[in-house]
Amino acid sequence: MNTQKASAPSAASGWLRGLSVLLVLALVTYLVLAKPVALGDLVQQIQALPMVLWAQLLGLTLVSYAARFLRWHSFLHALGHRVPWGRQLHIYLAGFAMAVTPGKAGETVRSLYLKPLGVGYVHSVAAFLSERLLDLLTVGLLATLAIGWLPDHRTGAWLAVAGCVAVVWVFRTHGLEWLARRLGAGALGRHTSDGLAAISHLLSGQRLGLALPLSALAWAAQGMAMYAVLSMLGHDIAAADAVAIFALGLLAGVASFIPGGVGATETAMVLLLHAQGVGTADALTAALLSRTLPLAVGLTVGVVALSGLAWKR
Repeated sequence: MNTQKASAPSAASGWLRGLSVLLVLALVTYLVLAKPVALGDLVQQIQALPMVLWAQLLGLTLVSYAARFLRWHSFLHALGHRVPWGRQLHIYLAGFAMAVTPGKAGETVRSLYLKPLGVGYVHSVAAFLSERLLDLLTVGLLATLAIGWLPDHRTGAWLAVAGCVAVVWVFRTHGLEWLARRLGAGALGRHTSDGLAAISHLLSGQRLGLALPLSALAWAAQGMAMYAVLSMLGHDIAAADAVAIFALGLLAGVASFIPGGVGATETAMVLLLHAQGVGTADALTAALLSRTLPLAVGLTVGVVALSGLAWKR
């Protein structure tokens, strides 16, 4: 009986993931057939981009990661932990080595290295989940910038934003904490209740007032990277529209159930840029650079940082 219950969610998850992969392949096939792009031409176009643009993209990437680290630091500080800045930054960067995992769950590897510094697993995981909830809320809010030029989808867009707000609001209340106390038993129930209480604490009051702008800065910076590429390629597109397209692409990646949204996010961005009159080659260049560069920087720095921690350990 228990085996059947456990296998049902696993089967459903596998089915959804398979469907998502098929959808991505279908969209990529459509792009190739409708607007064929030679891979060599795409590579040449990217190589021809000026160094000043690469410097801008790297700068925006660093701004994004700096904002996210400050948010993380504010969370640990709000939970009463005083970890030295250098040590905390090292551990935080190490988590990005596991960024391309479902829901970025691999980033919780930070908990292993924070534990000896006095940060319990409950608090470090609560900080991680608070980050993900704020990311969802922030990206949803940034996506509303596209409502003006997507009149046929306004209702769906507002419903999606309302859903993001509702999810964060649920975790801010004490309802889940109360439910965990009633349904949980022993250490598991107590840890779950404590973790939900920590999330509620982090997503309220001055803590939310500080973390939300940092979240907006982190994701808007990556959206501005797309704007910088499009501007360099000669497209007259508003910065708000570029940020909105980037945010909508991220939401599509989340909905795809694919780890990191790889493939689904970029495809959605290309289709949305098509709606703005951007050709396939330029759309692919903008989507790939605005997504791949931050991811590559995060993974590279994360692997180096994690290797350093493992060596010391």
